[in-house]
Amino acid sequence: MYGRGHESATNSAIPRRSRRQSSSTAGLAKARQSFAEGQISANALGEIEDRAIRDVVALQEDLGLQAATDGEFRRTSWHMDFIYQLGGITSTDENFRSPSRTTRARLFHVGGSEVNDRVRLDKTIFGDAFEFLKSTVTTSVPKLTIPSPSMVHYRRGAAAIDPAVYPDVEEFWSDLSAAYAEEIRRLGELGCTYLQLDDTSLAYLKRSCTTQMIAERGDDAEHQHLRYIRQLNAALATRPPAWRLQRTHAEGTSSPTGRPRAATTLWPRLSSADLM
Repeated sequence: MYGRGHESATNSAIPRRSRRQSSSTAGLAKARQSFAEGQISANALGEIEDRAIRDVVALQEDLGLQAATDGEFRRTSWHMDFIYQLGGITSTDENFRSPSRTTRARLFHVGGSEVNDRVRLDKTIFGDAFEFLKSTVTTSVPKLTIPSPSMVHYRRGAAAIDPAVYPDVEEFWSDLSAAYAEEIRRLGELGCTYLQLDDTSLAYLKRSCTTQMIAERGDDAEHQHLRYIRQLNAALATRPPAWRLQRTHAEGTSSPTGRPRAATTLWPRLSSADLM
């Protein structure tokens, strides 16, 4: 979608670049393991990440892509690495049962989160990562990806929010959108003009097994998707006018019966971003 034409894809440098990228990615995975085991320092890991990012950016530009990401090579989780850096949110270890249309639900270990203080933005999340990406690209627009606000709430819902901190849940939603709006403002000041907000929750919300799970934990399953849309629009309402925003909505896990609801309620109400 963002390519400049097929002629660059025949460049003989691309296979070599692809092989080098494959090698650097494997090296990065090994380095992460070594860092986790205390065999290398954070600085050493950062240097390996830098090399892998330079390689993947060069590969994207060789392919003629008009936008380039850092491959999220500095992250261990595409969404939790962001969520854990929001003020007021702490990590937990959970065994999360994935909603399933069959009688067998998948159980897997995943890092969870709890809200035990007012949600706020203490620092620009992924700011350093974006600045490195910006310094690395030569022809492409540097593109940053972050999870959408709904991903902060989806997995555990209101059960993850300390009622002593938020006796009125509306204050939680207001603080969450304000933190996202401030993050977006700060990213704009760093020169970010292309932001992608990733979301998997809305696809799951179209499944009967998920709505049952949400209802059982005491949340409003019928209108949860509308709440998420409102929060996203609030977070993006004051974005820089020249920005290009893209919101990814995973359709692969949803049932065909969910598509009419997406067409009638999701797409028309998402006023702030392009939808994929």
